[in-house]
Amino acid sequence: MLSDEQRARLRRAQLGALVRDLTGASPEVVSLGTNAAALDGATAYLLSEAADPASLAGALAWTLRQGASELMLFTDDLGGDVARMAGWFTVPVQVRSVQGAGSVPVPPAPFPERLDVPDPSDGAVADLFTALTDAGLEVVVEDGIVRGEVLGLEVARLVTWPVESGGDGELHLEAGVGRFDRDAVAAMHHGEPPTTTLARSVEMVRRERVPGAGTHPLSRLGRERWLRCSILDDPALIGAARLQSTETTVRRDSVREPSPAAAVGIDAAGEPVVVVCSTGADLAFVPVAADTRAWVDPSARLVLAVPGRDRIPTLDRLAAALVSPAEVVTVPAPWEQS
Repeated sequence: MLSDEQRARLRRAQLGALVRDLTGASPEVVSLGTNAAALDGATAYLLSEAADPASLAGALAWTLRQGASELMLFTDDLGGDVARMAGWFTVPVQVRSVQGAGSVPVPPAPFPERLDVPDPSDGAVADLFTALTDAGLEVVVEDGIVRGEVLGLEVARLVTWPVESGGDGELHLEAGVGRFDRDAVAAMHHGEPPTTTLARSVEMVRRERVPGAGTHPLSRLGRERWLRCSILDDPALIGAARLQSTETTVRRDSVREPSPAAAVGIDAAGEPVVVVCSTGADLAFVPVAADTRAWVDPSARLVLAVPGRDRIPTLDRLAAALVSPAEVVTVPAPWEQS
């Protein structure tokens, strides 16, 4: 097994070979975390294992710090979504997929398709929606999924039980914080009315998801969605008149996976606005936010909402580097004691 230093040397050597193959130049290559980077004149080069928003944001941040005017991002993956996101920045970015000893350009992928959602006016479906609202939950529809949330944390979901695995093909209410918890709850409380199971899950989450709850997992999960929830309750926090939640172009796989949370609406001047929330000084949400704005409403003003402690200079630099710059706004963290 290779040591970290051996892997870093290999990444540096690989980037040097890729740059020589493409341009004939031999710039000095340095390690940048698990990646490798080089600067040749006004061009920055970066080699990343993953093709994701975090890699793009990190590469752009390094490019801006070096004063380079363009970026060549090499990746081991096919990064069509990243190539599309790169187009929203003033710095020209070419994403290239590593193929053997060379590389090929990656064309931008199209926006994701919007997924169908259950019709809330349909009788049986309407009853399930009512069960969520009667439990005091925020009903959030994203990525074709209907969720019931407590301050941004999923505690219930409407799930179709597939016929091929023994289900009835109908939509059902399942309670629990994420898939594994839903499965565990169903096993432990088999046959219990879904509303009873839901009430228990809601009570448990509400007890822990309060300001000052500290490090309890139910308080720490999905804080970017908790931040969005507070902004939806008080749009004036970011200078908006009204807002509603919307999905981003990046689909979240798990409640344990931090992912930017978006909203769309009208600002105080009556103009369209897209708001994207994040926590933890996560630079990856800048390209996701720009991509979401372009998908939802390209004419809208873009606001990046973060808690005050998570606003760092690099975030402002990336926001300003967008073709249509974003405004960074700090808002109170609702999980902290006021």
